[in-house]
Amino acid sequence: MTEPATDVSIRDAIFEHEMFTAGNTGSGVVPEGIREVEATWPFEPAAVIAALLSLAADGFAQRREGFGGDVQEYWESTRAGQIAREMRWQQRGRRHPALVSQTASAEDLIIAVIGSGGDERDPLASGGLVEAALGIYLFRLGETVCDATLGALIARGLVRRKDHDLLGWPFRLMLTADGRRQYAHDVIPRLGLRPPATILAPVEPERPPFEELGLAPAEADTLRFFWDEAARCQGARAWLAATALYGAIIEAVLHAWLGRNQAAAMTAKAAPRDPRRRGEKQPVAEWSLVDLIKVAGELDYIDPSLRRHADALRTSRNLIHPKLQIEQRSRPDENLALISQQVARAVLHLFDRATVTGEMANGGGGRT
Repeated sequence: MTEPATDVSIRDAIFEHEMFTAGNTGSGVVPEGIREVEATWPFEPAAVIAALLSLAADGFAQRREGFGGDVQEYWESTRAGQIAREMRWQQRGRRHPALVSQTASAEDLIIAVIGSGGDERDPLASGGLVEAALGIYLFRLGETVCDATLGALIARGLVRRKDHDLLGWPFRLMLTADGRRQYAHDVIPRLGLRPPATILAPVEPERPPFEELGLAPAEADTLRFFWDEAARCQGARAWLAATALYGAIIEAVLHAWLGRNQAAAMTAKAAPRDPRRRGEKQPVAEWSLVDLIKVAGELDYIDPSLRRHADALRTSRNLIHPKLQIEQRSRPDENLALISQQVARAVLHLFDRATVTGEMANGGGGRT
């Protein structure tokens, strides 16, 4: 039975709470604490409670009676809930593909997960991995395989258990010096990891090849800076800023692309005219983004679908103008920023292909 889309989205939002982190043994959390997670903000409190009750019915969470006073109830995740969250994260591509792979060895996977320390980025001084978390991240292997392989790695001196000598404190798994060496020299290249990202991090898409676009060094540096800055804005949830930067990238690329073939660009029907110059066509360097998109579409540098998306990105980028923002009351979100990134990447890809193949004079070959 497939869960309703709304239930799935609310569950995903609740799974963002740290209580569902693999191996978490912290105290329970009150419903209001769960609703402090930003991902739950779009949902009404009653919907969040209903989703928690649904999770409890599936054995993924449990409700506890409060201690009196203001705490009437609190919630805890179960091991099954932590596995459900990890399964969902892997389905959504929020882990490195090696963690989902059916071909990687159990030894490599266990060493990589322990080496992560439970973090997506390699920590400066890892405190190890809570032992209970291992079987959650590697639920695909099963407890029997995990336990047997872990025992073998401990016997070979690649992994050790660390106890902080505190009553009830969970054991943690650590890589020994030999284990770290094997992780760095053998496991990382075999699994295709990209330090400092660990096996718990998704594969970051590669940055477009700005150096191969045939641009002047200053232009390539600017595009690279805009791309990285847009990524930082996305990480900070500054969606409008990211969208504006992707729009700036498209504008710079189309200026360069059409500027290399000004003869064809100037003969396009969509080429803008300057009334101040007796209707003569404006130089490409003076064209606005709307003009660049129209002419690029007319010359078949970009196909009609990409042209529509680029024009939509141009409209979204214009929200940086306060008057337009006030009139439209539009609020760019994560999805818009991701679409904007995809549009910018598509234009860059076509420009790169046209540069490599020399398809400048007769159109960019925008249709694939």
